[in-house]
Amino acid sequence: MKVVRCRYCPQLLLTPESRARGYGLICGRKHGLIPPATPRQRGTTTPVKPVTTPDVHPGQTAIPIQPPLPEE
Repeated sequence: MKVVRCRYCPQLLLTPESRARGYGLICGRKHGLIPPATPRQRGTTTPVKPVTTPDVHPGQTAIPIQPPLPEE
């Protein structure tokens, strides 16, 4: 195994990916060559409860926008 060192510091590069780049993860982030890690997005923590009112029936998939006008 060939010893490969980072081009910015004396750290040894151990992974094949960092050897191919020529620098490690820390130096890459420090010099702006590797973007910072993005935080994971958490899903909804509270369960969503369906709306049940006298106007909305359990099997109903849409809510009417305008109530029907009373007939004269």
